[in-house]
Amino acid sequence: MKKILLYIGMCLLLSANILDFDLVKMPSQKEDSPRVLLIGGIQGDEPGGFNALNLFLQHYKILKGEVWVIPNLNRHSILRNHRGIYGDMNRKFKTLSKNDPEYSIIERLKSIVLHDKIDFIFHLHDGSGFYRETYISKELNPSRWGNCSIIDQEKLKGAKYGNLLEYSQSIVKYVNASALKDLHLYHIRNTHTAKEDKEMEKSLTFFAVRNQKGALANEASKNLPLNERVYYHLLAVEGILKTLGVEFKRDFKLTPRKILEFINDSEAVVQITPLITLPVMGLKKSIAFFPLPSKEIAQIPLSSTHYIMGLLPKNQDIVLKYGNKIVTQLSPFVIEFEKSAQKVQIQVDHRVEEVRLGSIIKVKKSFKVLPSNLRVNVIGFTPKGRAGVSEANYEISLANLIKKYSIDTKERQYRIEFYNGRKFAGMIIVEFEK
Repeated sequence: MKKILLYIGMCLLLSANILDFDLVKMPSQKEDSPRVLLIGGIQGDEPGGFNALNLFLQHYKILKGEVWVIPNLNRHSILRNHRGIYGDMNRKFKTLSKNDPEYSIIERLKSIVLHDKIDFIFHLHDGSGFYRETYISKELNPSRWGNCSIIDQEKLKGAKYGNLLEYSQSIVKYVNASALKDLHLYHIRNTHTAKEDKEMEKSLTFFAVRNQKGALANEASKNLPLNERVYYHLLAVEGILKTLGVEFKRDFKLTPRKILEFINDSEAVVQITPLITLPVMGLKKSIAFFPLPSKEIAQIPLSSTHYIMGLLPKNQDIVLKYGNKIVTQLSPFVIEFEKSAQKVQIQVDHRVEEVRLGSIIKVKKSFKVLPSNLRVNVIGFTPKGRAGVSEANYEISLANLIKKYSIDTKERQYRIEFYNGRKFAGMIIVEFEK
């Protein structure tokens, strides 16, 4: 199982009561070449971009230069699967009232774009259809945005990296060399923003251009399945990094099939405080009577191997999300949590192991929690005639557990909960192997 490394910044912006975004810096040993800012998720219903950067952070390493990544700019709308809960965020960069709920988000992003260290901005979107310079069909015409490289103008005089048309041509060439079909071939779309497109004047890339920062946008087609959108976004990211002189390596062969495997990461986990770790994939639609420190999502620390995890309230329950996808719905049992996790001894298949609370362990045949100062509650197991007492020192196999209390659809994962008096001390997930 992958170690949990990535903290999800679930803090709320006080002025707007909305979720803030993450900024991840990926420096190298040779930081003198361009520093590029990659941005995804400005529109919450465009999963290609934020899934691409989520995977980029996990599977790429920068060898020369520096890359800053914002994988989840509009986190609130991503979790809601909404283009923009408070309006189109990509139309808030020209003028914006301080009363706008996303004012603090926009101001923080502007300060990052304008940072002295940032040389170039590359912005990921998903667009409808397939852009073509002339009308071919309903899905292939000049009004479509899918699978194209977007520039606001050909050159940006005075900018350190201002040859926007040349960069876009280089990206298109790089992407098209690995296109899956002729239909998917990329084209350059010049919006001529300053001369012709008043709406695009409000966009993030044009804000950068107006401030002498080179910037491009990349669109992947909404007509494509998610893994193929991510495939083209990653190709485009590689194209701009190579063009600008940023060196990198990835730990996999870039194919749509491999990307699908990564998106459905069987090893993905999410940590709810250090006391609980859950698998992300394969959980049941709902889990009842689940220990949580609060019903307020701002009071529930969350960390994960993925940057697109989050929590949303739903009536009296809390929904765990992975990007646009629902992982499960938790029915809270609110209780005071211990501040730190301790270890317990568990006999796993007749071998005694010391296990930290907040872990997931795999079992072939049976397990037994050895007695300690903690009360043990194995959810789905009731010893005959001893309901309500600690369930330590019982050897338990899959056959001893009631399937409806499993947390997964395959009915092989079960909760062991630990209590220290009236406090919740932690949880261990037991997964029975086939």
